[in-house]
Amino acid sequence: MRKKLLLFRADQDRVREIRRLVRKMDIEVEGIERPMYGQKIGYLAGMIGFAEERRVYMGEELAEEMMLLVGFGQRDLDWLLAAWKEMAVPGVKLKALVTKTNIQWTPPRLFQELREEDEQMNPGR
Repeated sequence: MRKKLLLFRADQDRVREIRRLVRKMDIEVEGIERPMYGQKIGYLAGMIGFAEERRVYMGEELAEEMMLLVGFGQRDLDWLLAAWKEMAVPGVKLKALVTKTNIQWTPPRLFQELREEDEQMNPGR
């Protein structure tokens, strides 16, 4: 599977900035817009067996930026994070790898899980 970064609540300038960061890494970068938040993560990640839902998400925008990494192994992740740090690109606090569990979730569900995890690991931040 080709490596992808899915960005949620990222404006076009941010998407371009991250594309520049990964341009030599053969990583596709895609900004996911709010109307697509009703789709399952598996569909957004381009995984086989996930069809597009026939609905447009009408809920609230995510409260902050989120990034989902598709098709990354540990070595890929280490390399990406090192490049990110070297290029001094502002980080994304809420990030996750695609898993067998979260492929069934929608972006708002993943966002909620990541926020809860962050709050547990960093109380009072």
